[in-house]
Amino acid sequence: MLSTKMIAPEASKRVGVLVDLIGDLDVTLAELARDTFADLAVRGATDVFLATRHVGSSSADGLRVLAAALVAARARGCTIEIDPGNRRMRTALGAAGISCARGAHANRPPQARHLLIARHSANPNRSRLSIL
Repeated sequence: MLSTKMIAPEASKRVGVLVDLIGDLDVTLAELARDTFADLAVRGATDVFLATRHVGSSSADGLRVLAAALVAARARGCTIEIDPGNRRMRTALGAAGISCARGAHANRPPQARHLLIARHSANPNRSRLSIL
């Protein structure tokens, strides 16, 4: 009988990425994050450091989609640390079942890429993904 087992790559071969969510955490921003995590997972196991300190507000549906995206990314081999940035986001993420680590972005390797995912409800037709 064959069984499958996920094997994480060696730490030295892992890619570190800091993802900053900017704007209002609604379904659209969470879906952009989900698609980004899926793309990162396809490129190989990745260490993702998610920062939400620039999130203005959050909706229950946005938190639900983000929680599902994090579970899916972890199932694909990504390790994800979340820095909520403030007590309000820590409380909202915790209520959605998303555990956070204060200062997670400080643990990222210096060679990590930096992705900015921005969307503001005031102009819902404009979304931006920037790679630094």
